[in-house]
Amino acid sequence: MFNLFKKKQEGAKVTDTVFISTAAKYQAMIEEWKKDKSIVYLFWFDDSLSEAATFFSAAMTEEDILLLTRQATSQQLSAKIPIFAEHFPLENKEQDYYKKLNLDVVKVYSALDEPLYKHFGADRIIDLVQKLGMKENEAIEHSMVSSSIKKAQKKIEKNVVFEQTAHSQSDWLQKNYKP
Repeated sequence: MFNLFKKKQEGAKVTDTVFISTAAKYQAMIEEWKKDKSIVYLFWFDDSLSEAATFFSAAMTEEDILLLTRQATSQQLSAKIPIFAEHFPLENKEQDYYKKLNLDVVKVYSALDEPLYKHFGADRIIDLVQKLGMKENEAIEHSMVSSSIKKAQKKIEKNVVFEQTAHSQSDWLQKNYKP
């Protein structure tokens, strides 16, 4: 009835599915796409897209299922289910893009071995989850994970004065984030 104590959500609700490795993430994406051909995967960086295209080419020949966000057209996305294959380091830039696509709910696949996570100590997390018995092909999906990612992005945002473009997440962090 009344949500007096609940914080108003800003922008789209993001659900993160996080794997230990990028290879496991790509394998899960391929399996998901085989079940639902209306899925299209969106990437923020050229290098990530190229890496995924190489991985996907061994498993399938379909085109236009891996797209760069800046090049994706409304025609390519119409009647499709967009799923993001990585995070952009700035949460506000992601939310602007989600708003442009009129997305209220967003799914993002990512991996702990990606530069964004490594920058915040993911190597320790990988070690911990493996010791707890998490397998390579299993994913972590929880609102606390999404909240932590959002906090990390906001921390980065506070330190970016003027954003420089980059071809990879690693390159972007090197050019733009000086903690």
